[in-house]
Amino acid sequence: MVPVLSLLLLTLLAGTVVTFLAGRRARWVALATSVGFLFETLWLLDSYTSWPGRSGALGVPQYSDGESYAWISVPWLHINYTVGIDGISLILILLTAFLQLATVVYCWTESRRPSAWFGLVLLTCLGSFGVFIALDVLLFFLFWEATLIPMFFMIGFWGGPRRRYAALKFFVYTHVASIVMLVALLAVVFYAHAASFDFSDIYIATHSSGFPIVTQAMLFLALFFGFGVKFPIVPFHTWLPDAHVEAPTGGSVLLAGLLLKLGGYGLIRWAVEVLPQGLAHTSWIVYGVAFASIIWGTVLSLSQRDLKRMIAYSSINHMGIVLLAIAVYSSLGLLAAVLLMFAHGVVSGLLFMASGSVHHTFGTRDIVTLRGITPRTPVLATMIMVGSLASLGLPALISFPAEFTALLATWDRLGYWVLLPLVILVVTAGFYLWMMQRVLFGPPQNIPEKAHDVDVYETAGMAILVALIILYGVLPGFLVNVIVNSPVYGFP
Repeated sequence: MVPVLSLLLLTLLAGTVVTFLAGRRARWVALATSVGFLFETLWLLDSYTSWPGRSGALGVPQYSDGESYAWISVPWLHINYTVGIDGISLILILLTAFLQLATVVYCWTESRRPSAWFGLVLLTCLGSFGVFIALDVLLFFLFWEATLIPMFFMIGFWGGPRRRYAALKFFVYTHVASIVMLVALLAVVFYAHAASFDFSDIYIATHSSGFPIVTQAMLFLALFFGFGVKFPIVPFHTWLPDAHVEAPTGGSVLLAGLLLKLGGYGLIRWAVEVLPQGLAHTSWIVYGVAFASIIWGTVLSLSQRDLKRMIAYSSINHMGIVLLAIAVYSSLGLLAAVLLMFAHGVVSGLLFMASGSVHHTFGTRDIVTLRGITPRTPVLATMIMVGSLASLGLPALISFPAEFTALLATWDRLGYWVLLPLVILVVTAGFYLWMMQRVLFGPPQNIPEKAHDVDVYETAGMAILVALIILYGVLPGFLVNVIVNSPVYGFP
C-alpha cells in the first residue's frame, strides 16, 4: 500500500525546507508546494469512498490510509509513528490546503524576508496537517507544538506596534494549555493502563469497564481546558484579539482559519471520543462555557470600532457555537461542529484578508470614521460584503447549512435553549449589517486621493475563498458525505 499520508507530509516538509533556503524565489517554491499539496489533498478526497468502520467488541474506530511504524520501543514504553484519516480530519486537511494556497497568493508581494515569511506559512500548515493525521499521543503533541513556533515569529516580527506583547501573550496562553493537555493525555494512558500511546489502544483501555467514571470526568475537564484555550473559550480568550490585531494579515488568516480549529479537532478526537463518559458527566460545564462564549463574543463585537478586532471577537462567538454543537453529543451535533469549523475557517480567512486590504488601502480600520469605500474600491467592497453575509448566515452561503444543523442539533437535545444562540445569531447579523452600512455605503469619508482597489494577488487570494463560500453554500453535500463516513456517526 502506498503511504499516502507520509508522502503528503514529506511534500510539505520538503517544500518548507526549500522555501526557507530559496531567497527571493521563496514565493514560487511556496506556490508550487501549495498547489501540489492541494492537488494531492483533492486526490485523497476523491479516493476516500467510505470509512472502514469499527472493529472488536468495544467498537474501536478504524482509519483510512493508516500507517504505523515503531518509533521508540523499550519494555516499559512504546511510541509509534501512527497516522490515519477519517471524514473529520479529511475535511480539515482540505481546509488547510485551501487556506495555505490562498495565503501564499494573497501575500505574494511580501518583501520583508520573503523566504522566512513563506517558510513560516508552510511550517504552520505542516504542523496543522500533522495534527489532523496523528494517531499517537506524542506524535500529536509534537505537531501541535510545531504550530506555535511559526505563529509566534509571524506576530513578533511582522506584526504591528505591540507585536512583541501580543506574540508573548499568545505563546504563554497556548503553551501553558498545551502542557496541561499533554499531562492529561499521559494521565489517560497511564490511568487506563493502555498498551501503548496509540489512539486505538487508548480507546480500548478507556472504554473498558475498569476505568472509573470520576477519573474520566476529571481528565476530560483537563483536556477541555487544554484544547479550549485554543478555541478560545471564555474566560481564556483574551490572547486572541491582541494576537489578531497585531498579527500581519497572513498570520491572522492562519490563526483564525487553522489554529482555532486545532482546538475543536483535538476536543473531538482526543477528549470526546476517548472519554465519552467524561463529557456526559460534565456536560453542564461545557454547556455553560459554550453559552458564555457565544454571548460574550457577541457583546464584545458590538463594542468594537476596529474592523479587525470586531472580526476577532466574532470568532469567539462562532467557536462558541462549535463548542455547543460538540457538547450536545450527537451525530447531528458533531456533524454541525465539523461543518462550522470548515465554514468559519473559510469565512474568517476572507474577512481578515479584506480587513488587511482596507488597512493597506485607507490607512485605517476604524469603522466609524471610514465610509463609502465602494465607488473607489468595488472589488474590495464585494469581498467584504460576501464575507460579512456569509458570517451572518445568509442562505446559499457556506455558514448557513452549518449553523442550521447546529441549531437543529441543539433543539433536539436542549429544546427551547436553542433560542439563546438563535437570538445571538440575529444580533451578529445586526452588527455585520451595521459595519457594511458604515464602511461600504453612504457619502465617501476619509478616502485618500491615492486609494485604489486591491491588486491582482490580493484579489486572487480572496477569490479562492469566495469560490468556496459559494460552492459549499449551494452544495454542502460534498462536505456532509465525507464527514458522515467517520466515527462522528458512531455517537448517539
